[in-house]
Amino acid sequence: MLCMSNKRRSKSQKTIRVSFFVILIVAIVVGYYLFNNFDMLDFLQTGSETENSVTPSEQTQTSIHPGEYTSSNLAVYFFDVGQADSILLVTDGMAMLVDTGNAGDADTSFKVSNKINLSHELNRLGISTIDYMIATHPHEDHMGSMYKILRMFDVRELYANNILPEDEWTTYYRRFVEALEESNTHLVVPTTLTESEIIQQVEEYNSTVAADDRIEYNPSDYFRVGDKIQFGNALITILAPNSASYSDTNDYSIVLLVEFEDVRLLLTGDAGVLSEREMLEYASRNGINLDCNILKVGHHGSRTASSEAFISAVRPEHAIVMVAKENSYGLPDEDVIERLERYGSTIYMTKDYSDILLVIDDGSYSFDLEYSHEER
Repeated sequence: MLCMSNKRRSKSQKTIRVSFFVILIVAIVVGYYLFNNFDMLDFLQTGSETENSVTPSEQTQTSIHPGEYTSSNLAVYFFDVGQADSILLVTDGMAMLVDTGNAGDADTSFKVSNKINLSHELNRLGISTIDYMIATHPHEDHMGSMYKILRMFDVRELYANNILPEDEWTTYYRRFVEALEESNTHLVVPTTLTESEIIQQVEEYNSTVAADDRIEYNPSDYFRVGDKIQFGNALITILAPNSASYSDTNDYSIVLLVEFEDVRLLLTGDAGVLSEREMLEYASRNGINLDCNILKVGHHGSRTASSEAFISAVRPEHAIVMVAKENSYGLPDEDVIERLERYGSTIYMTKDYSDILLVIDDGSYSFDLEYSHEER
């Protein structure tokens, strides 16, 4: 079942060692003034309005199959990981994995037959190297299986929004830190500081520690809102997080605007209303149009996201809700669905279709609603 719309690294030379995180977490605990704002890992690491949208009944057979990834198309897999997120983007031999679902979603055996085995599925799709992996925020339903992916695949770049204090590490998170330390993955973290501010604070820190514990400033270790990632022929702009401190961990979510040819896709993690407001303000200050063809709905369709102001700015033709059947949270929220429909969105949910495959090719996009990960 398909539907169609007519709309059109530089790698760091120095591997970041997680042991450095532990040193600086200790500094936080003892109240060292450089870190008391917990600046989201700064010091925890060594188009136009859419038109002509059509309904699913107007089907066009223009799908893509595993192995057919070229520079002229972009495949986006919204994997059914239950009440969780995991999204794979593939183009021209490159792969980006945004979140990895819960801790059991990348098991090497099919313990639950109706859920995805993420590592197996990546292998089945011919993925051996992950050029970019995005940990939108440190909740288990978004990075519970990340430690397994780090151990089983060559992950070149990991964009992660913060490292938790050690007293908040659960099993999956401890394993994530250990796997990252053991890997050759280059960690890239957000900052709201200027380069000169970082250099100054690094110098101040180095003046207080032994020579063996000193750190070096490397610009490629950091990203800021507005930075762009060239992913094959796709251009990906980072829109959030816009602040260094939030009371709600969901608002730390890394938000990505993916542009391929004339099609725009917005991946929002669990970013809430506060982050949405900051994105709107940033877009207004910088003349950025947030209008998109496809929106990955924030926070599984919860009312903590998808505000009226945000949806009216994005106006997605299609909205993807990653949500489990009969979940205990009562998601998606009826108000969110009503709001999306009021702004003209066709809504697809993983609870209804399981895996959802989006293909962008030759200025148009289509959905394969019958694609399915391999079950036991």
